[in-house]
Amino acid sequence: MERVDMITTCLREKKKIDAHRTESRCRISPLRRLVIGLMLVGGFPVQHCYAQISSSTSERQVPVTSPESADKEQLRIGAGDLVDVEIFNTPELSAPKLRVDQFGNITLPAIGHPVMIAGLSTSAAAAQIREQLQAAEIMPDPQVTVFIVEYATQGITVLGEVRAPGTYTLLGRHSLYDALSAAGGPTPTEGASIVITRANDPSHPLTIDVKSANYSELQKATIVYPGDTIVVSRAELVYVVGDVVRSGAYYMQYGRPLTVLELMSLAAGINRTAKMSKCSVVRKVPDGVEIIRFDLGKVMQSKLANFPLLAGDVVVVPRSGLKDFGVTALPGLTTAVVSATVAALIVQ
Repeated sequence: MERVDMITTCLREKKKIDAHRTESRCRISPLRRLVIGLMLVGGFPVQHCYAQISSSTSERQVPVTSPESADKEQLRIGAGDLVDVEIFNTPELSAPKLRVDQFGNITLPAIGHPVMIAGLSTSAAAAQIREQLQAAEIMPDPQVTVFIVEYATQGITVLGEVRAPGTYTLLGRHSLYDALSAAGGPTPTEGASIVITRANDPSHPLTIDVKSANYSELQKATIVYPGDTIVVSRAELVYVVGDVVRSGAYYMQYGRPLTVLELMSLAAGINRTAKMSKCSVVRKVPDGVEIIRFDLGKVMQSKLANFPLLAGDVVVVPRSGLKDFGVTALPGLTTAVVSATVAALIVQ
C-alpha cells in the first residue's frame, strides 16, 4: 500500500513539473523561439541569447520621454543643410554629405527620386527614408540614421542692445541666457523687454520682462530654438535741461525708472545759479503737455518725495535772474509745443 501511495505522489509531482515547463514554453514568444533556434544553429549558448532578449525587453519597459515631446526638442532640418544618411551594414546604399536643396529635398541614388526632409527632425527624416526604401522594395527592414553635418539656416539671430549682434549656431537644447551670452551679453542701454519670435509661429512672439524679480531664472528657463529671432529693446530716455552741469538725454537702464535725484546725479548736479524752487517736469500726455512743478531743494533735503520719472519726461532747472539764454537741444522731442514750454520754464 505504501508503494502505491509513493508512486501516486511521484506521478502528481511529475504532472506539476510538466505543466510548469509547458507554461514556461508558452511564455516565450515565437520571435524569441526563432532567435534562440538561430543562435543554437550558430553555436551560441542559449543562456546568453535569452539573457540578451530579456535585457532588451526590460530596457524597453523603462519609462522614457514620449517620442512626441522628444521630437519637439530636436533640431529641424532646413534647406541648405548638409546631412549624412547611413543605412546600417549597407554602405553601398548609404549617402554621405547630401545637401538639402531649396525645396527641402534630398535625392538618394538607391531610391532615385527626391525625398522631402526639410522641417523634420533627424529621427523623422530617417523614418521617411526608411519608408521610401521599403516602398521601392529595395530593403524589407532597413535601419536608417540621419546626421546633420552642417547647418546652413538654423542659427539663432540676436539683435538690438547686445554687444555683438548676429546669428549664432547653438546646437542642441539652449536657453535665452545661452543666446545672450553668445552675443556678448546686453549693453548698459538694454530696455525693459526682450522679444523672441519663433520661426514656426512668427505671429505670436514671446515677450520677456527684464524688470522681473526672477529675471535670471527666467532667462535660463526660457528655451530658444533654431530659427528664432531675439530682439533686446533699447532703454527709454528722460531729459534734463537748464542750469545743470551736463544737460542732455539719459537712459532708463534695464527698464528701471529714474528718480529726480538719480537724474540730477547723472547730470553731475546743478550749478550754483540754479533756481531750485521753480523746477518743473514737462510730460507729454494724450491731450497735450502736463507741467509738474516741484522744489528741487526740498527734494534734496527729503522734505518732498523723490518721485520717479516716466519715459520722455523733461526736467527743467531754471537759472535765477537770467533772461538771455540759449535753449538746449532736446534729442528725440519732436513737438514744438514741448520745446516752447521748456523754453518758457527756463526763463523765470
